[in-house]
Amino acid sequence: MIRIVYDLLKDKLNIVKITFTSGVNGASEEYEPRRTVKRCPLCGIELNEQGVCPKCGYRKQ
Repeated sequence: MIRIVYDLLKDKLNIVKITFTSGVNGASEEYEPRRTVKRCPLCGIELNEQGVCPKCGYRKQ
């Protein structure tokens, strides 16, 4: 199940760890980061192509 979810989302998201839990049972898997993402230091949202945060308007210097 974890590998299916990772294969579906690995191109859109920079997945580092996936954890599934159901009651007392649990499974977890860790992956190496595939790319670096420039994020806003104020709210953590990914910056767009111009270096501007779409949520709070922060501009990268």
